[in-house]
Amino acid sequence: MDDVYAELANALAAGEKSVLARIIRQAGSAPRTVGARLLVKADGGFVGTIGGGLLERDVLRTAQEVLSSGRSSVLKVRLTGQEVAAGEMLCGGNVDVLLEPVFPGDRGAAAVFQELVAMTAQGRRGTLVTLVADGWQTGARYLVTQEGTVIGDAAWLAGAAGADVTAWAEVRRPSLETLAEGAGGMSVFLEPVEAEAALLLFGAGHISTCVAPLAHRVGFRVCVVDDREEFANARRFPTADRIMVCSVDEAFRRFVVTPATFIAIATRGHAYDRDALQSALATQPAYLGMIGSRRKRDLIYGALMADGVAADDLHRVHCPIGVAIGAQTPEEIAVSIVAELIQVRAQAHAERRPAAEIR
Repeated sequence: MDDVYAELANALAAGEKSVLARIIRQAGSAPRTVGARLLVKADGGFVGTIGGGLLERDVLRTAQEVLSSGRSSVLKVRLTGQEVAAGEMLCGGNVDVLLEPVFPGDRGAAAVFQELVAMTAQGRRGTLVTLVADGWQTGARYLVTQEGTVIGDAAWLAGAAGADVTAWAEVRRPSLETLAEGAGGMSVFLEPVEAEAALLLFGAGHISTCVAPLAHRVGFRVCVVDDREEFANARRFPTADRIMVCSVDEAFRRFVVTPATFIAIATRGHAYDRDALQSALATQPAYLGMIGSRRKRDLIYGALMADGVAADDLHRVHCPIGVAIGAQTPEEIAVSIVAELIQVRAQAHAERRPAAEIR
């Protein structure tokens, strides 16, 4: 899965025009939810997806118009049963899509998206605030950090009856907000900026060589850890974002575990698994899993509890790791592991969405 905002920041740095399309309102069983995004480049290429089929076709067509006019557009797509059947789509529903031109020189656009990318990589939080309007020639957006620092041009909002530009320093889910009538009745789209999901993968063996590219493909930043350089290298892990040839202790000194970190342990032996698990239990990741049979799990858990690890703390560990699909080969085991990572990530996202969006 490509990072839309990283691609957008790169395009601005290269002086290229783009159109950013985001779902800002969704009802019914539309294929993607609020916040889904797609970047359309001037050469016709695109990154990301907002659902495919008829919806994406209409958005791509409108994006070309926005590139030509340089003016934003709010596309209202109503997918009826007949249209869905004709387009061989699995979902219908109604969505509103904001398409905004993001051109070099636009009101601090480069600063906003470069900082947004940096924030997600560093685990900092904030909110991207965007004006929702048809026909705006230049973007009206800004980024506000959790601490209240504003990046970009917020004058358009501050000038609307003195609206507080830091009011949404921290939001939990993408949402469309209509300002009070005294503030001009404008609508803004609020998008939380959060740390990217990162997979800290201990062990560079056969299973990890299958897990790493698959996890990368579905949107995880992957860091592989092993103390053997002949195993932990770019030739074996070409898609890894980071490779650390070091001990477990050194890895935890060099890698900052955040609530967006997923830890999977698949080393070459019980002793290494135990050391990695013991160190991982001192952190608070989004997910902690260890490969192995139930017998292996019981042996390692028993040894850790003898060293003073609380039994309740071990309840956080997914072991045996992965979704139970009867996996046998390294490739199948990788599918089961990554499926569980996706499941945990999706559950966390669902908890931040209102029930009306989860249908």
